[in-house]
Amino acid sequence: VTRTYTITDACANTANDTQTITVDDTTAPAVTGSITATTVEGCDASAAPAAETTVAGLEGLGLSIADACTADGDLTVTSSDASTGTCPLVITRTYVVQDACGNTTADMVHTITVDDTTAPVVTGSITDSPVEGCDASDAPAAETTVAGLEGLGDLMIADACTADEDLTVTSSADSTGTCPLVITR
Repeated sequence: VTRTYTITDACANTANDTQTITVDDTTAPAVTGSITATTVEGCDASAAPAAETTVAGLEGLGLSIADACTADGDLTVTSSDASTGTCPLVITRTYVVQDACGNTTADMVHTITVDDTTAPVVTGSITDSPVEGCDASDAPAAETTVAGLEGLGDLMIADACTADEDLTVTSSADSTGTCPLVITR
């Protein structure tokens, strides 16, 4: 702002002086509150909620945001994600709000945990297998893959997040009797 003062004496003589006033917004938007951590069921980052892109969206997560010079609708919201782990996957989403003069808030962090807590689904059954022999050593070897288990009857195994070939198959055996020896796996 350039302000010009005119000074006039009793005889109408004038003198001018100029004042330059610089008005600058150097204050970042004010943020209060915090974002509550979120946990969602899922397999990967696509299960995480979408990043907020507006001040109203951030305020919906538990923050209050205000700027002395820039209206909420004109504040710019940006975010970036970093992730660690797999089961669970922890996403650290960092938000920053910028006003019209380029002043930015401190980082606002939203921790999102994506976790698969659902066990594989097993349907059908394994067909009993009578085997000729004298003791437990005559029993066939235990299956170690999903495909192998599914080949033992009408068994179907599926998991929402893990491919069949990545599922781990373990077994244990109990036996009763001698003639016949019954092995339960």
